[in-house]
Amino acid sequence: MRLFKFTLAICLVFVVTFSAVFYSRSSVVTSIVNNYLTQHNSALTCIDFEINNNFDLLITRLCIDSPYAEIELINSLVEWRFEPSKIDVDKLSDAISAINIDAVTVRAKSDIQFPENTTSSTVKITELPTLIRKQLHDLALLSIPIEVDIQTFSYQPLTNKETNKQTHKKTNQSHTYQGQFSVNAQKLSFSLANHKKESVFSLALTKNGDDLSADLATDLAKLRPFIIRHQTALPLSLSTLLINESWSVKGNFNSQLDWQKKTLNMTSKLTDFSFEASQDSSSLGPIELDTTFTWQTVLAGENLHFDFTHEDNLNNGKTSHLKDYERNNIQLAFNSEKLIDLLTVKAVDQQIINVITDNAINSLTVKPLGSLTIDFTQQTIASDSLDISSRNLYGPIELSLSDLLFNFDDDPAITTNLQKAKLSLTGQANIAQLQTYSQQPVKLSVIGGIEQYSNSWQLTLSHGTIFELVQLSLPLNKSASEPTRKSKQSSHKAQPSMKSLISHWQGEVSIAKNDNQQQSKNNGLVTFELDINSQISQLNYPKTLKINGLELKTKLSGSVDDITIGTKVVADNVPIATAMLTGDLRHPSVVVSAQDVLLTDLLALKIKLPVELKLIDGNIDYHLSGQLKNSEDLLANPMTMTLVVQEVTGEVDGTWLQELNWQQKLLLQNGQIQSIRDKTEASPNLTIAKIETATPINNLATSTFIDFSSDNLKLLAYDIRGSLLGGRFDIAKAQWPFSKELPVNVTLTKIDLEKLLELDKKQGIVVTGRVSGELPIHYDGDNFLIKEGNLKNVGDGIIQVYNNPAVEELKASSTELKLAFNALENLHYHHLSSEVSMADDGYMLLDTAIKGRNPDLDNDVNLNLNLSYDLLGLIESLNITEDFESKIIKGLQKTKN
Repeated sequence: MRLFKFTLAICLVFVVTFSAVFYSRSSVVTSIVNNYLTQHNSALTCIDFEINNNFDLLITRLCIDSPYAEIELINSLVEWRFEPSKIDVDKLSDAISAINIDAVTVRAKSDIQFPENTTSSTVKITELPTLIRKQLHDLALLSIPIEVDIQTFSYQPLTNKETNKQTHKKTNQSHTYQGQFSVNAQKLSFSLANHKKESVFSLALTKNGDDLSADLATDLAKLRPFIIRHQTALPLSLSTLLINESWSVKGNFNSQLDWQKKTLNMTSKLTDFSFEASQDSSSLGPIELDTTFTWQTVLAGENLHFDFTHEDNLNNGKTSHLKDYERNNIQLAFNSEKLIDLLTVKAVDQQIINVITDNAINSLTVKPLGSLTIDFTQQTIASDSLDISSRNLYGPIELSLSDLLFNFDDDPAITTNLQKAKLSLTGQANIAQLQTYSQQPVKLSVIGGIEQYSNSWQLTLSHGTIFELVQLSLPLNKSASEPTRKSKQSSHKAQPSMKSLISHWQGEVSIAKNDNQQQSKNNGLVTFELDINSQISQLNYPKTLKINGLELKTKLSGSVDDITIGTKVVADNVPIATAMLTGDLRHPSVVVSAQDVLLTDLLALKIKLPVELKLIDGNIDYHLSGQLKNSEDLLANPMTMTLVVQEVTGEVDGTWLQELNWQQKLLLQNGQIQSIRDKTEASPNLTIAKIETATPINNLATSTFIDFSSDNLKLLAYDIRGSLLGGRFDIAKAQWPFSKELPVNVTLTKIDLEKLLELDKKQGIVVTGRVSGELPIHYDGDNFLIKEGNLKNVGDGIIQVYNNPAVEELKASSTELKLAFNALENLHYHHLSSEVSMADDGYMLLDTAIKGRNPDLDNDVNLNLNLSYDLLGLIESLNITEDFESKIIKGLQKTKN
């Protein structure tokens, strides 16, 4: 508009001049024109003109001096619209059809200033479509009745020391500009170039009725100094920004504008755009922004639409300018330390700042896709997609945002508010809280969306959200996670380890808005409804456990102060546990349990046990519960465990067990395990139907107590009883390891001697009958001792010794031995007793007395035998018949003597 006003002012001078031409020559014209120019503090200083044969006016030179500029026009030709005879002096301006000027020189004398419009008000953003339509409508209605064509013009802005100082200190070159200008009723053309003939700005405007089109092009780096030299015509805030030398801009801007049927269409392009700002002018420190960017803009009604990946719907394909749109990347480089400082000043959560600090980035690449629509009626901004990428020490990070929706408000100031968006985030990041478990970065892939509600934000995690961590080690307690430098390597080897942890997340996280935090006092600020499926590969607990694949299926719901987490644990396709965590997440209650887990499946998990197990049947139930009040040392929290083992059959360390049943309630704390006594429980908690040894034990039953503390294990058994050799045995109390203070009293009841000797029939000895008694076993710290033990027959029995080669030899050697052994060939005894003892040499001594009768010889028999047995061998095999005959022989020899 200012350009038009300038043109009209020149035309008025021509009209006044032409009017004067009809009356007088140069001096008179000068006087008349000056009378008009005086009103504008201007004067006509020179004029030379003539009229050619066509009655056209040719002004060879016209000079105007004003407070703002000196203007000189060379070779100006005025063409008339009518025949000379029809020209009306009173309507002389209407008679001019064209003004052609060869050259115009403008030398500025003072800064251009425009009076402030005190009545104008700030335009709100919601009024922007109306304002744009009005301006374009007014421009389309503007009509220039006279064709003006300036072949070339030269313009020299005001150059003074202050201006030079504020613009370019590095150069004192001329600031002269040159260009061309033409305008008629349908078209306007304007171009501006600097003294090097480099294009600064160009505009081509075409009008067709109420419609118009325009082409605009400018070089931003060259346009800036031109605008700076006219800074006084600009608002103070804008002029202050423009003259600030801490930033610079480069690049070319081109735009094609089409205004038809009250709809604005624009195709714009930034080529080789570059923006640089020094550390002093930016809160992010020195920044650099580079791009080549193409987009389309459509203003229809109250909607402003931007298209960043234009498609040609008519051809059902992409336009020939597809490559321009594919290059729509905005490159931004900045100082990461300044970013941290800015976030700190903005009071961003410290945990977020820590994550950004540990994953420093110095650049961003932004690529808008699809379209962006501003609805000024609904006051919304909708964007199809926005891709943001960067790189940290661990590789690329890519964030894709789609279906974005913002609300905006312009009262009192323009503010935007995100309503919803879909997101996709991939990359690797260093999370300080996970450094205890792995030194490797977390690989993450987050797919989901975020949406704002009236009182909360909701984050949705969709299928495909994955977190992966590799090379993990799990410290058992705080001290294990902080080993000394000397023992760090050995401690690391003793820790459980994993090759990888891959966790799939799906569900929703709700975060209360800030205005609700005070009411909730941060209770329930964040609520969860998540499904988490995690796979652990190659879990290795040295010397204890090795699992190829561990799967954890978790459902998480509730808030931090009232959480419910349920997890099913499957190891190598075997369900081994169900875990439930409830209550306050800072000190939750924990339950870990399993039912009817087959022991054969558990043994297939390569569990390293202190004894070898080869089981064919059996299952286990367990229930672990407690509260985690100490988060730094999990083992310090007291936990109770109920363990139930049922119907176990198989080999245990080479010994066959059948139908073992055991249940125990335990307390676990600080690495200690201790049985919890149940005084109301009278029945035994351990029963075994059969123990297959050299002498089988049947129906074993006892009550057990376990105490594991300070790396020492103590086992206590009460009321031990079982069937052995046709009788039974009872032990009131036993302890392992053995104690000096606690002897083991073994009570034998009705032991069948015949079953005892059936273990080996080759010695030709038959003994029937049953014995009962007690064997007090003591431990002196090094050896086992038996003191004051006794055995006594229960009922009558028979002893028969015959067909034994060793006995036959003894018979042949002595008549007395022959008589004694003849009495033992069929001895019916009614009394058999033995005083039992064992010294520290490991041999058990039996001082035995036998009384009875041999019916074949019809005489009474009384024998006193001193027998000695290797108790260790007896315990191993419960088979004493191997040397029984020799000991009887020795006893008989002593009796004889």
